[in-house]
Amino acid sequence: MGFRVQFFFTPDVHSCYSYHPDRDSPGLYQKKGRPVFIFSRIIGGEEAVPYSWPWQVSIQISNEHICGGAVLAKEWVVTAAHCFNSKSVKQYIIHPSFNKTTMDSDIALLQLAKPLEFNHYVRPVCLPAKDEVIQPSTVCIVTGWGTHEEGMYKKLRQLEVPILVLDRCQTYYINLPSKVTQRMICAGFPLEEGKDSCTQGDSGGPLVCPSEDDSRFYTLHGITSWGSGCGRKSYPGVYTNIAFFVDWIKQSVNTSGMYASKQKLIKLILLLLLAALFEAFSRMPLLYLGV
Repeated sequence: MGFRVQFFFTPDVHSCYSYHPDRDSPGLYQKKGRPVFIFSRIIGGEEAVPYSWPWQVSIQISNEHICGGAVLAKEWVVTAAHCFNSKSVKQYIIHPSFNKTTMDSDIALLQLAKPLEFNHYVRPVCLPAKDEVIQPSTVCIVTGWGTHEEGMYKKLRQLEVPILVLDRCQTYYINLPSKVTQRMICAGFPLEEGKDSCTQGDSGGPLVCPSEDDSRFYTLHGITSWGSGCGRKSYPGVYTNIAFFVDWIKQSVNTSGMYASKQKLIKLILLLLLAALFEAFSRMPLLYLGV
């Protein structure tokens, strides 16, 4: 089965294209027991305006949507580790601390075979600063295709969710084997039914939050990860906290880039050696042996 990343562009939402790339990570954009169920579908959301979330991607197997993701750079997409925990690490870089039982460190990077061409409809999302804290009550946006009674939505959907106090969120899941850790974010409506992101399609999708200066720029703060049920009262959605993994993202992208550059250098050296050998042999006098 082959994997592919499909873009479904869903005007006026600015992405991180106008921010300067972090000097330490070329191409990355940055501002200064087991869960009962894993999330995967948007519940109670609305259809997204076309082209409004240009970093959203659909990750598919055999043309079937399995997870969402977000564009970080021309060759990189970030998603949830649990989407690919049985796949080759040569294709997906899964966080070494990912625990599929507790869902801690649920993050993975996908390197594209062909770099993207950024334009008005395809743009990277901003990374937060290392250890940046998103304040409780901040209203953020989660996007995905999710599912409904008749199957997956054909158009991208979005849902506004408030960030919750982490300590309070931990109390909602206190009786479950999995615990909410500092490497997670809780968001949603614990006192309401029917509004959530859940994993039959929304896993790995982005949770983006607007900038505090109201400039309409968005930063990737979470990755849809897990929860108990879908849209259930007293069980808000749990997301991977991107700010805790910024250094790992940078290191992974840089290391891969260095490896690719080293491979190109080795190929160049081999070509030069072959050329030198060919030149040397071409200058050698020909000897004829007579009988």
